[in-house]
Amino acid sequence: MRHLLKWLTLACFGLAFSPTLVNAQHFEQGLQDPRLISPAGLGPSYSGLNGAGVGLLSRKPLYGVEAGDFILQPRFFLEGSFRTNFFRIDERNGGTPEGVFTLHVRPGVAFFNPQYDKIALSLALDVNAFLPFGEQAVTDQTTVGGKARVGVALFPKSAFTITLYDEFERSLWMRPQIFQNANRNRNEVGVDLSLHPGGKALDFTLGYAYELQRFDDLNELDTDAHKFRGLFSWRFYPMTYAFLEGEFRTFEYRREATDPEVSAVGNYVPGTPLKVYAGLSGYITERFALLVRAGYGNSLLERAPDDFSSFIGQLQLSYRFSAKTVLHAGIARDFEMAPLGGYMDYIRPYATFTQRIGEIADLNIDFSYDIRSYGEWDPSSVGLGGAPLGTVTASSANREENYLRVGAVLDFHVSRIFGVTAGYRFDSLISDYTLQNAQATTFTGYDDHRIFASLNLRY
Repeated sequence: MRHLLKWLTLACFGLAFSPTLVNAQHFEQGLQDPRLISPAGLGPSYSGLNGAGVGLLSRKPLYGVEAGDFILQPRFFLEGSFRTNFFRIDERNGGTPEGVFTLHVRPGVAFFNPQYDKIALSLALDVNAFLPFGEQAVTDQTTVGGKARVGVALFPKSAFTITLYDEFERSLWMRPQIFQNANRNRNEVGVDLSLHPGGKALDFTLGYAYELQRFDDLNELDTDAHKFRGLFSWRFYPMTYAFLEGEFRTFEYRREATDPEVSAVGNYVPGTPLKVYAGLSGYITERFALLVRAGYGNSLLERAPDDFSSFIGQLQLSYRFSAKTVLHAGIARDFEMAPLGGYMDYIRPYATFTQRIGEIADLNIDFSYDIRSYGEWDPSSVGLGGAPLGTVTASSANREENYLRVGAVLDFHVSRIFGVTAGYRFDSLISDYTLQNAQATTFTGYDDHRIFASLNLRY
């Protein structure tokens, strides 16, 4: 049973850090924005796939201490939450979901120069001290995560710009109880070279980044990746772009290829995934915006019976009912690498709604539903550290599952230095996929409700 749970932990890993489709505006205003003023701005964990208030946030610094040409923004968030299924267990396995109260202590600071000339510098650090309350297995999850990012753009107003950045993120995740956690440490360092002649209506960007991922307990998931990216965009209207984009990665697991697990079909398969897109992004009218991209993706696995080789793309429609109300709805098809099966492809319909209430509150509601399929995986010849699992069979060679996410956040800006956030999230992995051996049949699904509230201080 224990060995089966470990393999299901690995098989379910894709949903823990599943890709979030965002547009360029969210990339600037959401997770990467040093002007973060409330937990709602932390992104998908709080307010959906597009982040809180996309299209509504002002780019002017709302708070902070001036230090010459720079703005220093200290902040502190204190969040309490209750989760109904802390370890994300499937009741069909005989366990009982455990409700747990948790505390997140999130101090942070940002430092940037909003009126840049020859150098644009931004630095952001947000710590997440995670304190769950309960029995020993729960309190053992006490740890510290967070995110730090530094970026330097040289000659940002000239026709040629060099951008250097480094980003470290420690993500916290638990599943299932017997294997405690899948806490992940990720670092990415990169450089972008951008040429934008003609008043920046045209932009040619080439980028390179090196990414490593290291896990506290699940060391078999440690990976290295070199990422190469090219982007050409043409702003043919003030707020509308056409673009071509391509990404190529060399992706490999750090475990030795001679390990017995590697010989099984679909286990820890390195690859060189390729994605190419053409698209359009921007406002078609004053109220209506469109994001569409269409292209081709191929997992290019080193060893597997098959590759993902198919259409990938995204269609997102946005409508601004007023200056304080905006709705986004879209559908995406894409793929990501997966430790068991080589790759996971998905179709994802999603929607987010943002309503500003007066001048003191924002309401954000989101929904997404993944239809996921994995490459072929055969566990029959797998062993763990030299200890065979025995006769193991999977309910299907190609695993399929669905994943539902729903959430709502109400974010109050009580004053310039003080705010309150309250919200609800529901996550559900819907799956009949099982592994069986002589001792047990193990399922993978779960439901998890989370209610949370936060006090937000910034100066």
